[in-house]
Amino acid sequence: MNTSAEQFGGRASLTRRISDDIRRRILAKEWAPGEKIHSESELSTTYKVSRVTVRTALKTLEYQGLVDIRHGSGTYVNDFGRAIPTGLNELRSMSETISELGYEPGMEYKIADIRPATDLEIEKLQLDSPDSVLYLERAVLADGKAVAFSYDTINISSLPSDVVEEMKRGSVFASLDTINSRPIRALAEVDAVIDKNIGWGSQRPEDDLFLLLQQVHYAGDGEPLMYSRTYFMKGRFQFLILRTR
Repeated sequence: MNTSAEQFGGRASLTRRISDDIRRRILAKEWAPGEKIHSESELSTTYKVSRVTVRTALKTLEYQGLVDIRHGSGTYVNDFGRAIPTGLNELRSMSETISELGYEPGMEYKIADIRPATDLEIEKLQLDSPDSVLYLERAVLADGKAVAFSYDTINISSLPSDVVEEMKRGSVFASLDTINSRPIRALAEVDAVIDKNIGWGSQRPEDDLFLLLQQVHYAGDGEPLMYSRTYFMKGRFQFLILRTR
């Protein structure tokens, strides 16, 4: 593989694009779990960039939990088992993560309605009452198996109507990508919860136990774009956090 850096976009996004490509290669099993990947020198030659750029890209993958950087030895692929892994610090579409791991992503919609915002949604999204929002209740699927239930409220005040309609039946992030409006950051809280009112269908856990990821997503101009509450089921989605001293 001999890849020109120009294929990966402008300089500002180069590190991210290279880390995404190495991530793709890892998830495509180019290197097995526990295997040492190519050295910084080899990767810098492959991508035609500096070793500093490669080192930063590898550090991103370490934060995502996909690799283990061992000083003086090299970079090794982590074994993340059968659960769907994602770095808790990364802002990615769940559908993208599921697809990259070789599963078929899907969404099962229970509710997709435009309605007035609630008091909590007005607060979270900094809306002027009574602004309308798009409210979604969805089961997130991997190969037809539910891995999470997501409850999302989207500020649609500045979104084209066709994009809003697309979000009612497809990926929110993919729909926002069509107008270059994907969120660039999110403020998140994580809680373990027991709630018998969350989820539906035969695949929801009998113990009513979920990991709740509650987030406010922000657009590039700092405007709150989406308030989401996603309830992940035990053993079906694996969050990875890099801790160092």
